[in-house]
Amino acid sequence: MLAKTGLLIVSNPKQIANLLGSVKTQVKNTLYVQLLSALSEPLGNFCPKSLNTWHKFSPTIHGIYSQAARQCSDLDVRVLLSGIKFNVPKIHTQNPIDLVIFDKKYTKAEIDQFITTRIENLTKEYNVITLESNEEVNMENNTLFSDKIYKHSVLGGTFDRLHTAHKLLLSEVVLSSSKQVTVGVTEENMLSTKTLWELIEDIDVRINHVKDFLEDICPEMEYDIVPISDPFGPSIVDPSMELIVVSKETVRGGEKINTIRKERNLPLLDILPIELMDEPNPSPIEEAKISSSTTRIRLLGTLLKPVEQKDIPKSPYVIGLTGGVASGKSGVATHMENLGAQIVNCDLIAHELYKIGKPCYKKIVGHFGKKVVAENGEIDRKVLGGIVFTDKDELNALNELVWPAIAEEVLTIISSSKAKVIVVEGAVLLTAGWQNMCHEVWTTVIPRAEAISRLETRNGLTEEQATSRIDSQPSNKFYVQSSNVVFSTLWPVEYTKQQVIKAWNLLTERIPA
Repeated sequence: MLAKTGLLIVSNPKQIANLLGSVKTQVKNTLYVQLLSALSEPLGNFCPKSLNTWHKFSPTIHGIYSQAARQCSDLDVRVLLSGIKFNVPKIHTQNPIDLVIFDKKYTKAEIDQFITTRIENLTKEYNVITLESNEEVNMENNTLFSDKIYKHSVLGGTFDRLHTAHKLLLSEVVLSSSKQVTVGVTEENMLSTKTLWELIEDIDVRINHVKDFLEDICPEMEYDIVPISDPFGPSIVDPSMELIVVSKETVRGGEKINTIRKERNLPLLDILPIELMDEPNPSPIEEAKISSSTTRIRLLGTLLKPVEQKDIPKSPYVIGLTGGVASGKSGVATHMENLGAQIVNCDLIAHELYKIGKPCYKKIVGHFGKKVVAENGEIDRKVLGGIVFTDKDELNALNELVWPAIAEEVLTIISSSKAKVIVVEGAVLLTAGWQNMCHEVWTTVIPRAEAISRLETRNGLTEEQATSRIDSQPSNKFYVQSSNVVFSTLWPVEYTKQQVIKAWNLLTERIPA
């Protein structure tokens, strides 16, 4: 059985690659890493403290996080810094330790002495193992590390779904500071240009994750984690700040901050650029460096929100597929049909209900008049669309006429179906309340600009008409917050297919037999 939380005691960081590869088979959630060289007199004389200034640990910590990204990306790896910065003799972690792992053999007496005198917050039934490795990796990198110590340092970022690159930057700002660290976390108004911004965690969640990490790796420091609504935050107003830590890709942002500080007669900040880590196995649509964008891309097709138990028949299992206009719902539905699902297209049902003699025809003509009737006597959907997508009241009126009839027809199809999985495809599924007859809701999203472009090309609309239609529907954020699974059809069709296959495979694991 995997331990929930592990503590890896490292005597030789150059062997970390193989160690982490072995540890991932022993630990499920969190792995703390304690460098023996960061503790005074650890394990007798086995590993004397050799690095006596904080900044000299930077290459080692960079190397550990780089190897963690390669070897055990699913583990929450945290390199402890209290011993490095404050010569704290005891290891204390927020999460209780279930498993203590040594990277070389020691006597039982040495291990017992170390555990008794050095480790706090152990679970009652903790275990101890030894994992040895003779293979070393080069821990050198091209990052320039500061050899100065600053009282107050600052760092900014989105910090969505805290990953190893975030942990590296946060560790560097802690290592460089003797007293205070300020971290600015970007608010939602600054996120709309980011890939899949709709999947970014709420700011309170991101702030709490940053705070949790910092207070875990080095609780002795003073932290100020603040939301920022512009690219600069407190870095352009606080005279006590001395250093800003940035990635090499954002050095110009640090220079811009200094330009503003100079204009305001504030002391300039030293700028410490950190080389971010390469993504071990990026796909063609993912970024070369480890990033939150790649993390969000990999969430597509996974279960993002627990499935709510509803008082509806367990079989057939009904998926509500929704999303904004031109977001690629039909393409996703086709992939699901190829995997064995029965598709119920609410738009096609509406088409039928609009026909002469059908339930909605007389109601629509009665409300909107003869202007929505084509020469052949049928409802002219283009004319009708031009009316309702520019007048919210008229759109609501149309919905009240047709939504109940569509829902009734869908329920009839579901009740008579022999399929194991039914997909109810409908743009208005959520606003119409049809999710109540579905076990899960799946959503497709694309950026606003892409949706407008598709409408212009596909439907022959002007930019103004396309924009009006987009603005008449709920936001992508609304769709995402209301859904269990999310897809994006922004990239070539093969990547959409991969998302759907992933979602389908996960679905088959959780639906009733």
